[in-house]
Amino acid sequence: MSKLSYKKLFKMLIDIDMKNIELMEKAKISKSTFYKMKNGENITTDVLLRICDVLKCDISDIVEYVSIDHGGKENV
Repeated sequence: MSKLSYKKLFKMLIDIDMKNIELMEKAKISKSTFYKMKNGENITTDVLLRICDVLKCDISDIVEYVSIDHGGKENV
C-alpha cells in the first residue's frame, strides 16, 4: 500500500517561518483540507498547485510518495 506524505511541506513552512494560517490564507485552503493534509489524507491537485504557486516551489518539494508496510510503518 502507498500514500502521499506532506511532511516536506510542513518542514518547509518551519524553514521559511510561515505559519499554517498564513499558508491557508494565501493559497485559499479551507480548514478541512488543511486538516486532511495534517493527517496524510488525499487532497486535490488543484490545492497542491496553489500551494506551489504561493511557495514558488515544485510539487516534489512539498509532497512525497511513501509505501506503507503491513505493520503501518512508512517506507520512503
